[in-house]
Amino acid sequence: MKRVHVMGVEGVGMSALARLLMAEGVEVTGCDLAPGKRAEALGIPVYQGHAPEHLKDEDTLLLPTPIPPDHPEVAAARARGLRVLRRMELLAHLLSQKPSIGVTGTHGKTTTTGMLASILLEAGLDPWVLLGGELGLLPGNARYGQGPRLAEVDESDPLFQGVRVSVAVATNLEADHIAPPGQRAPNYHESLEALEEAMRGFLKGAGVAVVPAFDERLKRLSQDLPRRLFGEGGELWAEGLEPGPTGSRFLLVWEGRVLGEARLQVPGAHNVRNALAAALAALAFGVEVEAILKGLFRFPGVGRRFQKVGEVGGAWVVDDYAHHPTEVRATLEAAGHLGRRIRVLFQPHRLLRTQALWEEFVEALAQAQEVVVLPVYTAGERAQVSPEALSQRIAEGLKARGVAACYLEGEEALAYARATAGPGDLWLALGAGDVTDLARRLVHEG
Repeated sequence: MKRVHVMGVEGVGMSALARLLMAEGVEVTGCDLAPGKRAEALGIPVYQGHAPEHLKDEDTLLLPTPIPPDHPEVAAARARGLRVLRRMELLAHLLSQKPSIGVTGTHGKTTTTGMLASILLEAGLDPWVLLGGELGLLPGNARYGQGPRLAEVDESDPLFQGVRVSVAVATNLEADHIAPPGQRAPNYHESLEALEEAMRGFLKGAGVAVVPAFDERLKRLSQDLPRRLFGEGGELWAEGLEPGPTGSRFLLVWEGRVLGEARLQVPGAHNVRNALAAALAALAFGVEVEAILKGLFRFPGVGRRFQKVGEVGGAWVVDDYAHHPTEVRATLEAAGHLGRRIRVLFQPHRLLRTQALWEEFVEALAQAQEVVVLPVYTAGERAQVSPEALSQRIAEGLKARGVAACYLEGEEALAYARATAGPGDLWLALGAGDVTDLARRLVHEG
């Protein structure tokens, strides 16, 4: 592999792979439907759109999960004899070359991977890192190093079951990324059983599996495998938790012995669970306790994970990628510690997920004092219900629960948030798509 063309190079995972390939001396080109800052930062030739004429003298085509196998650019690559790889196939190859840690799960995998990156850096291990988000401790979303390899492994891709690592971490597992009956998509599992089978394959292929003691599904899937359990009922847990508005502290206890006080600079009980997963994975990997505690404290949070963007009219503006009801609920619980009026700009992510979980979104968002629902960010999907109708359904469901809620499109939502922001407010931008840009514009424009 000497020359690689990367489709969808603006994506966080694809741009990270491109960056790591370049660090190994591979020549990289790319294309994307909407090239942006990540593609520009790579400093490589990037074409807009997807077309066969993008292919020059490359020997390999790398494509993200959603690209269908009969896409014209893919077909042209095969006709020319190029090696065609899915992103998960390449990641599996790269992780197999060194001692490695892979982190997956429905929620928390980016943060847990980021915490582990901080720990491995603190331990002086010169890690190679691939992350599904931006981390200030790294040059963006990836780091090239000569030491162990650490990667976020996306469970939405059915091919993740073929990834082999020394330590496999599963933060949790819920019925997400499952196609509705009768529908198929490359980045969805056919059923909950298929998702469970894929997770079982990932855990079974590892030297040791690190799973939560409180997740009955993961405990069942890993029952006869070499495993380590974290959380209450496991070998590593937290005692004396002191939550705060911007972080927390607790005693890290391993098999009844206090290892020391862990301090986090990210809020929420969910981040304590992420820290336990990272700490136990590091212990399983042979990292010293001192580096684990220092690494957890040094972790500044990942971009778009309860990230304060700034203030407007005395209101705080916080951006968060929460795009599943469980994540929305956890983020709102963390926000409650700030003592501010919680007002939400919510953009659902993916049509099929929103269609299946809209009632759960209503229940999770009902913790807020006010919710403005934006059109669903479709991510290229199609469904029988329109993005606008699905979002309106969520807004109506919230109103029926007595929550102040409305449906607004981007510019209207931005104008409303700016006009009504006041001291004591927290405007929380949740989801994916335009909403993160709205959060930044809310702070920096007008």
